[in-house]
Amino acid sequence: MSASVKGKPSLSDSEAEKVAISLKESFKGIGTDEARIIKELLGLTNAQRQIVKEKYKNLYGKTLEEDLKDELNAQFEDICVALLLPRFEYEAKTIRDAMNGIGSRDSTIIDLLCTKEPAEIQQLKNTYNTLYDRDFEDDLKGEAEGPLERLYRSIAAGNRPIGNNVDQGLAQSEAQELYDAGEGHWGTDEGIFVRVLVSRSFAQLRATFDAFQRLAGRDIEDTIKGETEGDLEEALVAIVRSVRNRPAYFARRLHSAMRGPGTNDSELIEILVSRSEIDMVTIRQEYKKLYSRSLTEDLKSELSGHYEAIVLKLLGKE
Repeated sequence: MSASVKGKPSLSDSEAEKVAISLKESFKGIGTDEARIIKELLGLTNAQRQIVKEKYKNLYGKTLEEDLKDELNAQFEDICVALLLPRFEYEAKTIRDAMNGIGSRDSTIIDLLCTKEPAEIQQLKNTYNTLYDRDFEDDLKGEAEGPLERLYRSIAAGNRPIGNNVDQGLAQSEAQELYDAGEGHWGTDEGIFVRVLVSRSFAQLRATFDAFQRLAGRDIEDTIKGETEGDLEEALVAIVRSVRNRPAYFARRLHSAMRGPGTNDSELIEILVSRSEIDMVTIRQEYKKLYSRSLTEDLKSELSGHYEAIVLKLLGKE
């Protein structure tokens, strides 16, 4: 939903019917009323969209998703269809598509796996297993090899501790392990970095990163960038940044999606849709801090038409 949508967590039957009829009417006549589609979809929460979807199918014998795909195209179609899915169903589908070679493969898996705490991992895994009648952890086996495969599968197991309790002694000893595995070692023992970063709570990791800074005289992220490379580096950095400030991580990812020639629309849509009801307001704030520019203005310079309009509505007012 847009950052400004508030109100009832549910819809009455008559309210849902009114929205469903309005959406159907947007497809009638010459052309499609895209402005009405944006207004109706982003006037609802994700939970409310599920009620409207059911009502639409009951009224017309066809799913809203089918009609949107028939009437729309390109990125505007992609984002409208994505907004119809519950969060974890959308994320499960996005990861499954990445596994099948659709979209940004490892970046997608990293965004949707390495940034999560255990309760979110469990919801994602349960949704994936139910949706595809497959085992999420088993499917991740073929997506990487070596330390990166172990990282994926360890996170997917959902066994990371939770809570704010911190063992300072453990933080100190594991900071030393990380130093010895990288800065103080000829070559890099990547397995140590994976083991520590996937097996401790976010609170414990923050203490370990602070201890590492004191010990090594440099930030753990800088060490990871100097000692690892490729998708493993990206995954480890994602964990570090999410542990410290998850909205700032996604602000950087949005900026990255807009860098260079063209826009990485699949990554842009993935982040905007999956974070829209969670921390989009904070992501906008962190983006401003990081780049001294408005996320809204940067998106306006990259996008156009109805695609731009729905993205800006999704962001809400700054």
